[in-house]
Amino acid sequence: MMDEPSSRPANTREFMAMWNAVTAEHLTVKLAAALQQLGQRVPNAPAIGETQAEALSPLLIHAFQVAAAPEGGVHAAVQFLAEYGAAPTG
Repeated sequence: MMDEPSSRPANTREFMAMWNAVTAEHLTVKLAAALQQLGQRVPNAPAIGETQAEALSPLLIHAFQVAAAPEGGVHAAVQFLAEYGAAPTG
């Protein structure tokens, strides 16, 4: 009989990784819904479908994290998005 991996974290680092994953998943779902609503509320904005919103949400959350970092800010977040968008895709 093989031991099953424990669902409890072994240390603080593992706990933080698990917490961040759960938090990121929750924020991604919440942001995806918000993006769809924004597309409906902003005049002349294109509609954002569920698939597009789900695809963009993790990237935007990362940009928010860049903005919140001690050396971050809005400029750093926009720079991150600009560099990500300009990077080769393959």
